[in-house]
Order: sequence, then structure tokens, then C-alpha cells
Amino acid sequence: MTRTRSCPPRRLPFSISGRAAWCMTAGVLLFGPGASGQEISPREVAVLEDALVQGITMGIPGLSVAIGIGDELAWTGTAGHRDVLRQTPLSPSDRFGVGSITKTFVARVILQLVEEGRLDLEKTPLDYLDLPVVQDIPNTGSATLRHLLNHQSGIPTWEFQEDWIPRGRGALLDLDHIWGKTETLSYCTEDLLPATNIPGGSYSYSNTNYTLLGLIIEAVTGNDAASEIRRRLLEPLGLEDTFLESFEEVPGGYVNHYHYSTPEFRESAGVHSEFTEIRPYLVESTPGNLSPEWTAGGIVSSAEDLVRWARAIRDGELLGPAMREEVFTYYPPSAGANPRSLYMQGISKTVGFYEDFSAYGHSGGTLGFTAYMYWLEGTDIILVMLANVGGMHSGLSPSPVSLFFQQVLLPRAVGAARR
Repeated sequence: MTRTRSCPPRRLPFSISGRAAWCMTAGVLLFGPGASGQEISPREVAVLEDALVQGITMGIPGLSVAIGIGDELAWTGTAGHRDVLRQTPLSPSDRFGVGSITKTFVARVILQLVEEGRLDLEKTPLDYLDLPVVQDIPNTGSATLRHLLNHQSGIPTWEFQEDWIPRGRGALLDLDHIWGKTETLSYCTEDLLPATNIPGGSYSYSNTNYTLLGLIIEAVTGNDAASEIRRRLLEPLGLEDTFLESFEEVPGGYVNHYHYSTPEFRESAGVHSEFTEIRPYLVESTPGNLSPEWTAGGIVSSAEDLVRWARAIRDGELLGPAMREEVFTYYPPSAGANPRSLYMQGISKTVGFYEDFSAYGHSGGTLGFTAYMYWLEGTDIILVMLANVGGMHSGLSPSPVSLFFQQVLLPRAVGAARR
């Protein structure tokens, strides 16, 4: 067993914060939230502003970015639009779908339940769920909860099953339908998809793992997963802009969203008749909802909330010592793993994420959204970026959003935060 721990927070000599600095160039709104510390300098304002402007000129509809340094929200900025057709600008409190960053919340609740003695990481889904559809899914009687948390279960994912894609994200979507919590599981039963590996044999990312974990939360608590996430995590941390979409009310809603409708997307998913074409290869996916994602990817949140959430994960909040250690314990699969990408219990470590820095965190992608939430090891810099455009099933590798994050935003944000 190899153990990987994040470094304790370290105060840097400079933080981007202070009085508001406004700029409305090319639809960009930048400001510091007024936290204590050194003022944001004109140079850093220009650097970050230019980065966001570049994102919009690359065709991304809207961006929301937040930087945390130490225990403070150091800077937030938005660019582009929450509604492209109406030209409604974004604001920093706007909510976006965060996709698989949802898994970090679910993993925290699971580890709390282990701490309370209500779950055992060495038991299997069938030890907790007496559902025929769960019994029909490969490996549910042999993979442990820890295997589910770290994606070594071998349980196949419903997300890429060829019949599900058009029904969950494409032309066959029923726009008035809220997917049931077990509904996606019928797309990954043994008659449709084989196991990807023996439990613990290799890493294989699967949304099914976290759908099952959501069902297990409900089975052992007797409550909705949304209410458990809210009571255990969101309320204690004051995350007021974070909701499990379709399964609890989202006051004020969330931003309009868009998807890359490449030829590959049209072939695998198809474009729903209600998805308006905004420009070539971009459609508006706002009429859809995130209900099929549920506990695998259905949360909406703001960039500011996710900075606070990343800090809670990094610092071990809301867990006792044993489970704090469990979060950052890496269990190598028996067949070996990618030494640059280590997935632990709901969180990943990427070696060489930027220059010589490794990073902890999670990314997310779903219909209409792309999200990144990371902190750099050996620093106290947290970076969150949310975009209201999705690239799932588009075949774009890298997508414009990924390209912007890696090559434009990340270097400038880290450079500004370290000055």
C-alpha cells in the first residue's frame, strides 16, 4: 500500500484580494471579494483578465473562475454569458453543473458513514442493496465499497452504453422526465456489458460506482442522498450555491448551457430537436436536465463554493483522523497503474499537473458543462474553473475548454497567485 498525503497549508507571501477591481472588456467581470490581504495589482488584473478574454475568443460561451489561497477566497472572475442568445452576462454567484466533482461529495458522506460504523469498506454493494437490477450488474457481489470509491471495482459504466447515450444526453431525451435513481443501472447489466476487470485488478472509471454508492447512502440512512449531502456537508460548510439538481429545489436555477455538436456527437448521441443551434457545432442543451447523473454527476454549484469545498477536502474537515487518512491513501491495482494519475477515495492526484507541481482534485463533464477543481501540492493555491459548455461524446481531445484550462488559465492563475 502506498500512502499519499496532501501537504499542510502554507501561507504564501502574496495573495490576490483586496478592494474591487472592475473591468467590462469583452464581457469580462473581474473583482476581488474584499478579503483581508494585499491588493490585487494592475498587472495581475491584466493577466487574469487577458486569460478570460482568450477563453471567450476561443468560443467558450461562459466561464467562472475562483482562486483560493490559504484559508481565503483570493479572487473571482467571470467572462461571457449565462444566456448566449439574450446576451445575459455571468456573475460570480452563478451556478454551473460540476459533473463528476459530485463524486467528491458522495465519497465524503460514505466515509462519514464508515466512521459511524454504519458502513464497512470491505463489504460489497449486495451486502447493502437488495435490488434485482443491482444483482444483475457484474461484480456487485465481489467488489468492495473501497473498490467503488477508487474505481477499481470492474463494474461497467452506464455512461457509454450505446443505447443510453441518445436517451441520456441526445436525440432521444425525454425533456419532461426525471430519471429514477436506479434507471441508469438497467444499461449496465451483465447481458449488456461485461465487467471491465476483476475487483482490484485495474483502474476503470465508472459512473455506476457512484450511482450504487448513492443508493447505499439512502439504504443505510433512510434518507434521500441529497438531504444527507446537505445536512452533513453543505450546511456545516455554508455552501449556499450547491444543490443536487432535479432532486432538490434550486432557488434561482442555474446558467443556460451548451454542447459541442460535432459529427461524432451527432453519430453517438444525436441532437435533440429542442436543442437550438447557436453556431456551427454548438447547440444549446438547456432544455435537458441532469437527473440521469444523480450522485455520479448531478450537482450544480458556484466557483466560490467549490473553492471552499476543495479547502475542506484538503484540510480534512468533517472527518476524524482515520478517515482523513483514508481519503488520501492510494491502493495500487494488482495489474499496475498509471504512475502519473492516482485515484484514491473520491479524489485524484495528478503527478506533473503543472510544471513540477502535482495536484489533487477532480474534474467533471456532462451534458452542457465542464468543470475543474484542483489544488497544487506543496502550495496553498486552489483553482476552480467552470464552463457552461460540454464536450462529452464529441470526440474533441482536447476540447477547447480543456485546452484553455491547461494552456491559458492554469499558467496565469498560478503565476499570479505565487507573486
